[in-house]
Amino acid sequence: MSAVRAEPPDSPASRTLWAEYQALLGERLEAPVADPEHIFASPDSFSGAGSAWLVAYDGGEPVACGGLRAIDDETGEIKRMFVTARARGRGHARALLGELERRAAAAGQRRLRLITTEVLREARRLYEASGYQVVATPREGARQDYLMEKLLPS
Repeated sequence: MSAVRAEPPDSPASRTLWAEYQALLGERLEAPVADPEHIFASPDSFSGAGSAWLVAYDGGEPVACGGLRAIDDETGEIKRMFVTARARGRGHARALLGELERRAAAAGQRRLRLITTEVLREARRLYEASGYQVVATPREGARQDYLMEKLLPS
């Protein structure tokens, strides 16, 4: 199982995972993401009240990352959540998502949002299994996205 730690979103482990995430998206979308910081939030977005950046480690190796940013006093957003291919299917994403949710609740956030896309089927299944519901289905050209939300226990 993973050990989840807070660290800077521009740490070496975070940068390595981010590069792999961008490569995966480019491969699955068959084109690079045009403006990744606009879509996925800049590293500065994960600092301040109600925000966090986490990296999951397995045996000392970074295997997953994800961030929480505050939208307002009661709403947070999950961004840049990713598990490296060699570590998928071992519970890292679920552990990471659970820790992000715990931090959001501790910060007083009552609702979490996230956006995923149709090519990230594994992510959508995880979010649905974790209680997130699709609340909007925006299209970006040929790409189908899903805005999902979850109410956190008060």
